[in-house]
Amino acid sequence: MNRRFADDLETDLSRGHVLEWAELYALDAISAEERRVLDAFLEDAEPSVRSSFSERVRTCRETVTTAYATVEAEPPADLFERIVQRLPATADGGGDSSGRRSTLVAPGGGAPAASEARLDEGALPVGHDELAERRSARASLSSRASRWVVAAAAAAVIAVGGVTIGQNLQQTTVEQQVLQASDVRTEQLPLDAGGTAVLAVSGEENAAVVTLSGVPAPAQGYVYQMWRIPADGTAPVSVGTMSGEDVAGTKVTELPGIGGFTAVAITVEPEGGSATPTLPIVAQIPLGA
Repeated sequence: MNRRFADDLETDLSRGHVLEWAELYALDAISAEERRVLDAFLEDAEPSVRSSFSERVRTCRETVTTAYATVEAEPPADLFERIVQRLPATADGGGDSSGRRSTLVAPGGGAPAASEARLDEGALPVGHDELAERRSARASLSSRASRWVVAAAAAAVIAVGGVTIGQNLQQTTVEQQVLQASDVRTEQLPLDAGGTAVLAVSGEENAAVVTLSGVPAPAQGYVYQMWRIPADGTAPVSVGTMSGEDVAGTKVTELPGIGGFTAVAITVEPEGGSATPTLPIVAQIPLGA
């Protein structure tokens, strides 16, 4: 991310910094005119630039939405004031924290002269242009700083949100969904080939988990293959193959979408697996109640 913004959007665009505005665009932290200028610029931009900009906008919005979708709480009443206090000051040096302008004091500490305290209507003080330029420069600096604060905050949300999303994805495996389901049913079954199979099934999650333990390795050149057995009598559907290394420890197989299937069967097949089961069936694990 570019750590400085120009005085105006057009300057940033001429310098090739359009992507730096993606997070501000995604968070609606720009004016309607700036949005119009960006949209017009992107219409004529290279496809790769438009694609990168759109991807950054999408990522920002999805990350913010996902990271905070489950948080249902009213923000503190003073949240806005606290945010404003953290932004770079924009008030003139003569103003106090309340925004009121301080009383003018003449050199030497005396009361201000009439010409200093009050200007005649239509009159301009000496040095007016210089004062206006300094105020404009401060306002411009504040605008750039504020934009950097917003953009940096967006980047932080995406970085932190990305970690949170990754953690959430790791915590929502089929195995964990089944084991945490309110209607989970578990059963331990001995296998004819040796070892045991532990079945955990949940109708609520429409999924099951089969854990094989102590199963002997298949003969050289062969693998175990697991099949779903449809309730309507049609051909079994392959789940996948398992080598001797796969079943050497505790092999966990996740089975999402078990509706319409009555059982899981295991057969011994040549390496690479088969299109249809080869009899005899080594084990058949019922999925029903």
